[in-house]
Amino acid sequence: MKSYILLTIIIINGLFSLAFANEENTSENLSKRKPINYTIILDLSDRVLNQNQLSYDFAQIELIFKKFKKKAKQNLIITSKDRFVLKIIPQKGSSLDLNYYENILQLRLDQLSIKDKNKRLEKLESILTSTLEKLKKEAVLGKKHSDYAGVDLWSFLNNNKENLTSAGYDNTIIIMTDGYLDFENNNHVIEQNNHFTGTNFLKDLNGNDWKLEAKNKDIGILPISLDFKATWIVTGIKSKEASDLYQISKVKYFWNKWIKQSANTHPLFINYSTKSQILSELNSIIN
Repeated sequence: MKSYILLTIIIINGLFSLAFANEENTSENLSKRKPINYTIILDLSDRVLNQNQLSYDFAQIELIFKKFKKKAKQNLIITSKDRFVLKIIPQKGSSLDLNYYENILQLRLDQLSIKDKNKRLEKLESILTSTLEKLKKEAVLGKKHSDYAGVDLWSFLNNNKENLTSAGYDNTIIIMTDGYLDFENNNHVIEQNNHFTGTNFLKDLNGNDWKLEAKNKDIGILPISLDFKATWIVTGIKSKEASDLYQISKVKYFWNKWIKQSANTHPLFINYSTKSQILSELNSIIN
């Protein structure tokens, strides 16, 4: 009987030790995890005229926020340094209150006191959908493509390259765009050795040998020096030329070349498709 009791005590002690070790390992893994920094860049050019475009964009933003919240909770909200940031590129002359939307749709937990972190996380979750719905109404300037001058995505990345990521973070940059850097007026587009700050050159690459021509002439988007590590996701790629079967391949080729030359990495692409397909692909890609 004494032997049985002794064996039972040994087994119980072993189970407690194993549980304690697992708890220590879990805490250690959480403490080793880099904080995440999700930076979402929203292109509000004439792409907003695509059927359901903004609804799809905002569904992706809500999915990313859910990922963000889950990560923050896993890392213990009181110690979390995770960041969620939405950057908007509005139309030239737009009356959109950029500061209002960008201030309300961001959360940098590293800059909050312990007592405010969970409160602010829950607050953003509660207003996210309604704020995006309000943005949706204010983002549409007209019903014709000519109502939109185009947004300067190249200029935005060049001017904000130091604010897109954070040192010591696991950075993910999600760009919601159709992939075109086009404008109603291309007078301000810079050209340097067959590299451009716009994508108007796409219309000059016709035929099956477009890629060979692009390689031989080293045609592309003008690189930007992006000296940081990040995962790049470009979501919403959509052809503006229904008659050109290579159009999406061209857009992806030049974006891939641009990001590779700029940030020494290859971006991940999601085509404009059904809402469920887009969300499924994003869900499988994002950390």
